[in-house]
Amino acid sequence: MWIVRWIFWVLALLFLILFATQNTNQSVTVEFFKWRSLPIPLWIVMYLSFLVGIIVWFIGSVFKVIQLKNENRKLHKQNQMLKKELDELRNIPIDEETGSADDLETGIL
Repeated sequence: MWIVRWIFWVLALLFLILFATQNTNQSVTVEFFKWRSLPIPLWIVMYLSFLVGIIVWFIGSVFKVIQLKNENRKLHKQNQMLKKELDELRNIPIDEETGSADDLETGIL
């Protein structure tokens, strides 16, 4: 699966580089609410947009990793507690005699 991810990223970067080289003389004005930039080359806007997307993805991934680690820690504690309980139950001596099949049918143990 990692190879598919690498291929995707390489193709995305190649597409971005190809797009930038074909539009080197294009300038755009970026408007954000009431703010307006000076004319900026289109390839710079594309690279900055790509970079902002990577940063947003990274921040989201960090929070997801922290969430999964906390869940893993909680489940690990629960697993250890259940293992301990299971070991304690295995060490309980069996004092009662087991009943026969007839006793099970009548409900008498």
